[in-house]
Amino acid sequence: MSSLRAVVDTLVPEADGFAVDAPVDWSQGRTLYGGITAAFAYEAVRRSNEALPPLRSAQFMFVGPASGRLRFSSTVLRRGRSSTLIAADCFSEEGTAAKAVFAFGAARESKVAHNLLPMPAVPAPDTSPSFRKEGAAARPGFWNNFETRLGAGGRLVDETADRPEFFVWTRYLDTGGADPTTSLLALADCMPPAAMVVFPAPAPISTITWTIDIAHVPQSFDGWHLLWSESEQAGQGYSLQNMAMWSGTGELICTGRQTIAIFA
Repeated sequence: MSSLRAVVDTLVPEADGFAVDAPVDWSQGRTLYGGITAAFAYEAVRRSNEALPPLRSAQFMFVGPASGRLRFSSTVLRRGRSSTLIAADCFSEEGTAAKAVFAFGAARESKVAHNLLPMPAVPAPDTSPSFRKEGAAARPGFWNNFETRLGAGGRLVDETADRPEFFVWTRYLDTGGADPTTSLLALADCMPPAAMVVFPAPAPISTITWTIDIAHVPQSFDGWHLLWSESEQAGQGYSLQNMAMWSGTGELICTGRQTIAIFA
């Protein structure tokens, strides 16, 4: 497996944007998984725009399969004194694969500061069981770039689970020193939908939209991070879920929401 940095560095300038051949080792079925598509889009944006403030929020719509030769373009929507909004598009040979909007914002002094989403108390990674098959027993795909340990909640297709929710310790096998925000985006979407905990049998899924709001970007993503997902509602072939991620020391990194098509 290649490091995240090595994979991101295959993104190269092309025409008025950037292009990459979708890496098979970071794929999910016939498409890249959403997190690495988002990471490529962010890399295309940051390489096209100098002196951007920190990323605060991003919205993604996954339109079609991200496979084959992918092209990324971006457009500055607004640049203010402290914030910048940039739209990005990902195109495959078949057409639009994804659309995104990134919101960047410089830090400001504020009298308002609180954190009402503390990291829950779960067993440490070294005392938690594996969340999924790893190594030679694992199926090919992007998950093989990560280690996962089930801190709390259910496994996939778990008849004994009380609710569609899990807390999973996760870390990269090798970031290769990739940009921290790029690493954040690729890690935050690496878990399967929480609704899969209560699937009666394995079945396909497809993420439609993903919103991520960033509280803090660590300097490195080499260690363990706790990812949480909970399906709040499912019906008529769709699931609505909440998500969050904390550092190994308990700092809130980001929150998120997704709408997911489920075929179970």
